Amino acid sequence: ENQKILGVLKINTGNAETESSFENSLEIQRIYVLKEAKGLGIGTAFMNLAEKKARELGVSFIWLGVWEKNFPAQKFYTDKGFRKFSEHAFVLGDDVQTDFLMKKELC
Repeated sequence: ENQKILGVLKINTGNAETESSFENSLEIQRIYVLKEAKGLGIGTAFMNLAEKKARELGVSFIWLGVWEKNFPAQKFYTDKGFRKFSEHAFVLGDDVQTDFLMKKELC
């Protein structure tokens, strides 16, 4: 009754991934955490859940796109072992922006 959704994780695999050129991977398409819930470990829990699913599926790496000007998110992903490997255009209305593509190799 007093429960509230504090965040959302959306992952994609195979044909559902937004970049079709990556094989044997899992995409983290969205991670959202409510502002008042930041710092509670929810983002880390989502990252751990995505990595667990990737390992269950036996994929080689996890990847995601992050807006070039979202420095806190870039630091969060870097701290979780992700590294920039490419970039692509992201269209928001009439505004063309750049997303950095970051990935984490799984051993």
